[in-house]
Amino acid sequence: MGHNCDSEEDPFLVALDRANGEVRWRTNRHTSAMKKFSFSTPIVIEVDGAKQIISPGSGFVGAYDPADGREIWRVGYGEGYSVVPRPVFAHGLLIVVSGFDKPTLLAIDPQAASGDVTESHVKWRHEKGAPLTSSVLVVGDELYFVSDAGVASCLDARTGKVHWTKRLGGNFSASPVSAAGRVYFQSEEGITQVVATGASFQLLATNDIEERTLASAAVSENTFFLRSEFHLWRIGR
Repeated sequence: MGHNCDSEEDPFLVALDRANGEVRWRTNRHTSAMKKFSFSTPIVIEVDGAKQIISPGSGFVGAYDPADGREIWRVGYGEGYSVVPRPVFAHGLLIVVSGFDKPTLLAIDPQAASGDVTESHVKWRHEKGAPLTSSVLVVGDELYFVSDAGVASCLDARTGKVHWTKRLGGNFSASPVSAAGRVYFQSEEGITQVVATGASFQLLATNDIEERTLASAAVSENTFFLRSEFHLWRIGR
């Protein structure tokens, strides 16, 4: 079980034994970023038949060997810090966001990556409307995301080509979620805008629970679960 410990001083990645909590390994995060704190959640992917832990931190995203914590490769993104969005792996590409103060989306090909591959394995970049807080979402061939200021975008996940950009209004911390061929964008003001999946923008519905909400929605068995300021909501038939 891997954990990011990206504090202001001496950031590190640690693996704990799920049975007893003992430390299996600890790997220091060697970063030149001035601000070293970050909050992203790592994911595990498989590359060439071997698993890698993908863990964004301040200044770079790194891939680590789950067996011993060895850093396999890294891609740098300058002074990016306070990284929150979780990476996504789709179509053989890792989509990561570089964090504050100016977020950039990076699509990275992890195949045959070793060492610092910033100049060789980044396939495309995108800055306009990139999120600081929410994670991105891939559905089929499309990549969806929304900026903290409420601008939603849809890109081709393989190439980064922009299909559409739309100002939804409001502020956003929750990550978009997908269900039943739709994408749900949930604002801090408690308003969820439902958009059809695909390369053209189509707003299907707008739903308002009239209560502040920051947490991302959870979807299970045709049911939505929302946590708002004062309530836990179950929405479904």
